[in-house]
Amino acid sequence: MPLKPEDASRIEVPLSEVLPSPAGGVDTGKKPPEPPVGIGHHIEFPWNKEIKAVAIVPGFVVPTAEARAVLPEKYARNDVTFNLQRIALLPVALGQSPPDPELIHLAMQDRIHQPYRQTLIPGLCQVVESMSPKTQPGFLGVCLSGAGPTILALATSNFEEIANKIIEKTQVAQRE
Repeated sequence: MPLKPEDASRIEVPLSEVLPSPAGGVDTGKKPPEPPVGIGHHIEFPWNKEIKAVAIVPGFVVPTAEARAVLPEKYARNDVTFNLQRIALLPVALGQSPPDPELIHLAMQDRIHQPYRQTLIPGLCQVVESMSPKTQPGFLGVCLSGAGPTILALATSNFEEIANKIIEKTQVAQRE
């Protein structure tokens, strides 16, 4: 079943609205409980205000149980290391001015959940593999938002064009 325009929302959202507290905004959510072993900390740092989030919200739901069921019981050490390196890099990359598109794109790569969950999100694989800062002006990176099905792209310009490319790739995959 193809994704129709009314099935997806195309909204340009500043990163500070997606992640208000880390971006220096006001977090109106409930304060999380204290970490059980005292290792959790909240640190504010400057996110680059040029970076905006483009969220593509498909018109279908991926049940949490289904999204969890496709994940493996164990992960290879090199895949965990790969993700840990990027987790450390991403916040720093998002704070740089001007943004470094290649660095952000690298930092948004994943081997822990996207390779497994892409089977639940038609077109995600094509989006991740084909879109890059070199092929798409203004594009910084893309990821599956949480367990999905929302696809989240970060960009500095050409937001509508980026959204349209993602929607097009997901529509083609749904028809196949």
